Amino acid sequence: MSTGLQPRRPDLRGKCQTAAKELAAQDPNLRVVRGWYIDIDWGEQEHWWCERPDGAIIDPTVEQFPTGHVEALRRYREYAGVHPCPGCGIPVEGEFGYCCGPCNGADVGVPLGICTCDYDSRLIDLYDRFGSE
Repeated sequence: MSTGLQPRRPDLRGKCQTAAKELAAQDPNLRVVRGWYIDIDWGEQEHWWCERPDGAIIDPTVEQFPTGHVEALRRYREYAGVHPCPGCGIPVEGEFGYCCGPCNGADVGVPLGICTCDYDSRLIDLYDRFGSE
């Protein structure tokens, strides 16, 4: 499904970490959060934003996303120690990386075979609890 929406502020792309940290430096009540913005058109996008103690999200660069200017469509997921492998999508422990060489190769255009990883089911449980909200 595509909304047909376009980012209102494409110039903000890649500036979210700096903007969130600058905003939090001005307001000690804000916490800088790292995770993903979930856009209907673009899918999960790595992102940084701020959060108040009551859970309210303050996002200075949200309009870099197609759905960013539509408050009802905004969805966020905080990083919880597990991320989806960019190659196959299975949960991988840590901040960056792939589950295996073939996934890394496929993502950079070097065919190394097919992913046959036997992943840790504990990571699936962690990802299901915290990563897919």
